[in-house]
Amino acid sequence: MITGDTAGQAAKSAQPAFAKRLSRGGSASFLINSAGMALAMLMQVALARLLGVDGYGIYAFVTTVVTFMVFPAKLGFDTTIVKLVAAYRVKEEWGLIKGLLKRSNQIGLVLSIVLAVGGLIFVTVKGDAAGDTAKAITYAAGFASIPLLTLATLRQSALQGLKDVVYAQMPEKILRPVLTIAFVFAAAALGVTADAGLAMICFVLAVIVSYIVGAVVLKKRIGSQIEGVAPAYETRGWMKLSGSMMANAGVYLILGQLNVLMLGLMEGETQSGIFSVAVRLATLVAFMLTAVNMTASPLISETYAKGDMDTLQKVCTSTGRVGFVFAAVVGLFFCLFGHWTLGLFGSEFTQAYPAMLILVFGQVFNAYCGQNGIVATMTGGQNALTKVLIVAAIVNAVLNGLLIPSMGMTGGAIAATASMMTWNIGAVLLVRRKPGVQTLAWAPGLGLRKKGASGDAREDHESGV
Repeated sequence: MITGDTAGQAAKSAQPAFAKRLSRGGSASFLINSAGMALAMLMQVALARLLGVDGYGIYAFVTTVVTFMVFPAKLGFDTTIVKLVAAYRVKEEWGLIKGLLKRSNQIGLVLSIVLAVGGLIFVTVKGDAAGDTAKAITYAAGFASIPLLTLATLRQSALQGLKDVVYAQMPEKILRPVLTIAFVFAAAALGVTADAGLAMICFVLAVIVSYIVGAVVLKKRIGSQIEGVAPAYETRGWMKLSGSMMANAGVYLILGQLNVLMLGLMEGETQSGIFSVAVRLATLVAFMLTAVNMTASPLISETYAKGDMDTLQKVCTSTGRVGFVFAAVVGLFFCLFGHWTLGLFGSEFTQAYPAMLILVFGQVFNAYCGQNGIVATMTGGQNALTKVLIVAAIVNAVLNGLLIPSMGMTGGAIAATASMMTWNIGAVLLVRRKPGVQTLAWAPGLGLRKKGASGDAREDHESGV
């Protein structure tokens, strides 16, 4: 028989347990993400200095275009792989793992090649790169990288599903930027003209090497388990799941990159490149919240499935406060030293300072709202979240179209911040209603909504409400 004292002791022991899990799992993710973020920023500074504002603008714009094209090529299989590989591994269903990886790579490869060829044809017919050799090479090399980037993302997801977080992120976050910088400076030292085309070619070479390294790691990780095993396929079910997973990820991508893309289309690659630096720097504000997601996500799902709403609230509160304090400190730094930080990329980039301040405010607000999107997704509210995100994406696109022509980068920043605030407010209200938690870092009087029984949460979770 479980007495009140026993239940109380169990509740007290639960807090240190989840705190240890967050600390242990979050540390590795935070370190690898921190190192990767620092290297990526170093690479951007080096390229901006070496290529100049115009060359960097072309490189950054093409990179954004490629990011958009890789997304449909993955078809949502990256998220599906993370979810299913973990489940199949527990049940030792190695045939399904082999079949899922094989089928997702086949579909991803075909789609990515079609998109890459289509992109080349479009640029050629439109004639944007006509007479500009560097720009033509940048587009050609960028589109050529789409199949490799697609397959690399799927491989990274497989390792993440196997809970090899460090090995999953190491090739892309550490090796790729280091090799890109090394290749660019090596070519420049050999007398090759440093332009956007050279930078993109070096990026593609780095993608090739990092992909090979990651593929070798994955083979060593599960090669012995799937070797000789006949692949099993559930293609229809995988496609259905991938489609639903793709929806929210697609809207997040639009919210994060649409401003850079539209600015490039409306104001030119140079302005887009300058603005992209402000976007990258502002993203650092909510970096801690993003880093802790990899550990918090499964914990949120687990505690909700158990009906342990008290622990769920504690997870949301603890991660939200850590993320917000970090965001406030970094945000203050950019308010005081943002002009100087932008100057590291080149004097021309300082014109993005007003836009960066607006973006920083949006990211601080985002951090204050906490893990609302993750909570909604992990507790069965992904469909309702999709509607909130779509509204925010429409706000983003409309404001971009209205404000960029007259306000340039500042207009793009206002659009991005307004849309971010829109979906955060909507998501906070969504998870406040169901499952009944508040994700704000500090909100006196807005505590956990009590459930009549712990089983209510589990029933909601299983029904996908």
